[in-house]
Amino acid sequence: MFAFFKVSVAGASPETIVFELNSEKCKKTSQNFISICNSRATAKRPPTTNAYASSHETVLEPTYRGTEFHRIIPQFMIQGGDFTSFDGKGGFAAPTANDGKPTFPDECFDISHDREGILSMANRGKNTNGSQFFITLGKALHLDGKHVAFGRVVRGMDCVRRIAQVETDGNGKPVLMQRVVVVDCGVGTGDNDSGSDSSSSSSTCSSRSSASLKRTKKKRRRSEKKHKSSSKKKKRKRSRDEDDERDYSRRRKKKSKEKTSHRHRKRERGSSREREDEKSKKRHRKDDERHRKRKRH
Repeated sequence: MFAFFKVSVAGASPETIVFELNSEKCKKTSQNFISICNSRATAKRPPTTNAYASSHETVLEPTYRGTEFHRIIPQFMIQGGDFTSFDGKGGFAAPTANDGKPTFPDECFDISHDREGILSMANRGKNTNGSQFFITLGKALHLDGKHVAFGRVVRGMDCVRRIAQVETDGNGKPVLMQRVVVVDCGVGTGDNDSGSDSSSSSSTCSSRSSASLKRTKKKRRRSEKKHKSSSKKKKRKRSRDEDDERDYSRRRKKKSKEKTSHRHRKRERGSSREREDEKSKKRHRKDDERHRKRKRH
């Protein structure tokens, strides 16, 4: 059994992701996913105030059409399926598949999360499966026995990888200009459109989405370069200031040394003059004494 999503990444044209569901081992889980995909309703983003309550009033039935991938963790998984609050706090199971109950129990843990592209149910604990799901981006064996894996991506894994590259905030939620929206969904492979047109549109979609991702990467690189250049300039300025301070301190030391040496010289000069004066005085005294002695004789 197959199901498909048509996903718009960062405002680009939709791309198709095809899932193969294991309806033999996970019959109830697959039936729940299919019934939500088959819905004709379209989910709408709730207002900011009292979002959870107002969303239940606007959405008449569970649907994946119009929902967003609200949580993206690179190299781990991408999560979606919250058609009520769009933040991972809402959603519920299809009433037709679960007798009107909002959640249903864990069905089977035979399929392992041993590769990328595994389709699995998100939950809030044991036996709390609703509408939210996730797609693995690599091995996640620690999820085995905790989350029911019931399918895999058979086409459109490139789109899944591009979704994993969008810019997110600290909680893994895509930023406003990088939202990932499920434009359409249904049962089958989604190839009901004209073959040539669909192939050309998918190629143009992928090129557009890759171009938008490249633009975001370029912006990041530019901002990083600016930050690095500014940090380098600051470092240079600091080094210059430090050099100036060192030069100033050296000059001051030189001046102080010159002053002290000049003082020492003055003192030495003064002491030498005093010595010469004393010597001259002694000579005069001796001369006077000699003169007196001569007079006496």
